[in-house]
Amino acid sequence: MAMIYEEIPGGPELLTWFGQEPAFNDAEIISLSLNRSGVSELKLHGWISTDVDPDGRTILDKHAVVTFSFEEIMDLQLDGFSGQNVIAGLTLRHATHRGRVLPERSDEIEVELRPCYGLDGFIRAKKVTVSYRPGLPDAKEQRGKP
Repeated sequence: MAMIYEEIPGGPELLTWFGQEPAFNDAEIISLSLNRSGVSELKLHGWISTDVDPDGRTILDKHAVVTFSFEEIMDLQLDGFSGQNVIAGLTLRHATHRGRVLPERSDEIEVELRPCYGLDGFIRAKKVTVSYRPGLPDAKEQRGKP
């Protein structure tokens, strides 16, 4: 799966930051902005789990605010938006068949948000780019302010 990160703009840099393909287990969605034309964005707080401390707690490292930008959204299905939106994981892949015929390898990219609490679903677009800012979300991002 890491290969797809190598194919999209910003993906190789994200792989370098995390040192591995990010799974986004328990990542929190900070914001989702959908636009009929132009760029839509999904912003989330992610990290990698590196070890377990002496008390048995998972050590989280490489925190980052990650933004997936979508152009020409072709299809989406979203469910469960709430005041807190935590995903069980994020899958980035070439789009799959969902009620319509696609070539064996589609140029459309799909981001699947696996359900945990709040928002889940998928977004399929003709172009997906990813960017990140190292660190924790700032106070404005936590409050959902621009």
